[in-house]
Parts: sequence; C-alpha cells; structure tokens
Amino acid sequence: MTRGLFIVIYGSNNLGKSKQLDLLERDWLAMGRPYTRLKYPIYDSPTGVLINRALRGDEHGKLELTDEELQTLFAEDRRCFQPRLVELLEEGDVLGEDYTGTGLAWGLTKGVSRELLDEYNAGLLVPDVALLLDGERFGCGIEKGHRHEDGGEGLWQRNREIHLELAKELGWFIVNANRNPETVHGDIMNYISFSQ
Repeated sequence: MTRGLFIVIYGSNNLGKSKQLDLLERDWLAMGRPYTRLKYPIYDSPTGVLINRALRGDEHGKLELTDEELQTLFAEDRRCFQPRLVELLEEGDVLGEDYTGTGLAWGLTKGVSRELLDEYNAGLLVPDVALLLDGERFGCGIEKGHRHEDGGEGLWQRNREIHLELAKELGWFIVNANRNPETVHGDIMNYISFSQ
C-alpha cells in the first residue's frame, strides 16, 4: 500500500476546525477510505499533559511556562508522536487538526523568534495538504481561562494575521470559514481532490 495523505487544517482558535474534521471524517467513512483523526497536541501523552496544564490549568494545577518553553513542549509532543504518525500513514490517511503551523503561528504571536521555532520543529513531517480556515472568530466556543482563547481580541487578531502570512509563505490553501459549514467543507474537499 502507498503511504496515506497527511491532511492538516489550521486556523486561529474558534473558527470551526473541529466541525470541518467531523465533515471530513464523515466523507472518509462514506468512501470506505482508511484514516485516523488526530488533534495536536496529543493531550494524553506525557508532554500533552504538561501542555494542557500550561494552557488551561486552574490556579493549583497551572504550569507556568514562558512562551519559548511552551513552544518547546509543543514541538517535543509532535516529535515524540512522529513514529506513530508514520505508522498511521502506512495504514491510511491522517486527518489532522493543528500541527507545526499552529506552533509557528502561536509562537510568533507570543514573540518567540522564527529562528527558534524553526529549530524546535526541524525534522518533523510536512503535511501533504495544509488548509487554513480564515474568517471572523465564532464567539460561542471561547474557552474561559485558556491561554490562547481567552487572551483578548487583539491577541486573536494578531494570531489570525500571522496564520495568513504563514499560509502565503508555506502554500496553505485558504478557506473562508464564515460560511455554511457544508459550503466550507465543499471547498476543502475540492482542494484535497485537486491536490492528489
């Protein structure tokens, strides 16, 4: 069997990435195409547990990390999972939500240098298809107390701009997220079909 496609959906928080992965999953099931769905970070890994505490821990369980330390953990989480990712790609496609591009975007948003971010993420797999959901933030899903989601509109807007810059630099397909989810999904499926 040939290696499966590694498809990743990027975007600032609260833009419907999980919904779009639900729709991709629905279509992959209908096609009978083998796949695995992933969301980074891998929260049940040792590094993922630490990341979760840094992002959303309460006052007693909160892990205080600098943005550089947090991005190091995110990259380590991806690196530790990479052998399993390779295995999953041998079994079928991988439908992913967030990956190295998310680390680049949030790291840059928080002031971590691009050189450090590139160093942290060196050697990680590159997605075969990368898509960016872009648009105005959906206010209904904002997680209170989350380091990135609850940081204010200015932080979110800056992150959106950086995602767009990265999309242009790295060749991600940009999809307008502020439409009916099925319409957004149609654009995503058309691009994936075109990319194969």
